[in-house]
Amino acid sequence: MKAFLILLITFISIKNTSGQEADYFVYHQNLFDVSFNLNYITGAKVYLTPRASDPDLRNLYYTFDGFLSYSFELKANVWNNYVYAGLSGEYLKASELLYSVRALVDNLPRTLQVEESFYLYPIEIIAYYIFPFSRDWYKAYMGAGFGVYYGKYERKIFNLKSESRISRLDYGILVNVGADINLIHDLSLKIEMKFRDPELEFKNTFPETQTTINGSNVQLFEKTFYTKINVDGINLILGLNYRF
Repeated sequence: MKAFLILLITFISIKNTSGQEADYFVYHQNLFDVSFNLNYITGAKVYLTPRASDPDLRNLYYTFDGFLSYSFELKANVWNNYVYAGLSGEYLKASELLYSVRALVDNLPRTLQVEESFYLYPIEIIAYYIFPFSRDWYKAYMGAGFGVYYGKYERKIFNLKSESRISRLDYGILVNVGADINLIHDLSLKIEMKFRDPELEFKNTFPETQTTINGSNVQLFEKTFYTKINVDGINLILGLNYRF
């Protein structure tokens, strides 16, 4: 009997405590959150000949492994601290030095080392659901949304730099999951994982196909080329979030 009373009192105490925490979470509301984030993208695929008739060449790609981007997000409290709507913008740049271009150097065929770079500017609209087990000191959430992706691609060979024109603007859905952990009043640490799959195609043109480097004549085989980018890596996000 004594053990039963102890269990009953303990259960009532836990229930009252959790109820108070839930009430605190519900009624201490903020209208907006703004966050500034550092993102680590695990990888992207770059297709050098996406319009080749040969399927093996068309599907041939190299990878950019592990690069950073920067983003900000504004979220509005839509319903009772449980549903938010967010708008985010991002700046992403990735570069690699690759031996990817064939050319004539003093009339001899060679493979040149070039700098391949791409830029991506995502604009994303996301709806968030805050899990009911969240408390005032942390909020766990999941989200889903829609993104529009614009970008450009650059290839630099010695003093020749291609001019980029996007051939196809991409858009698509995304999902994420994360948590805000409170640091001090209204300031929290944001930890998030985002999944998306933007794919863009670019048309690039060199202003000229011939140049002289250290007394050697360099003649490119192509003036215009197409490139396709698929940023399919996981986006790991660390940021600071301010509620107001």
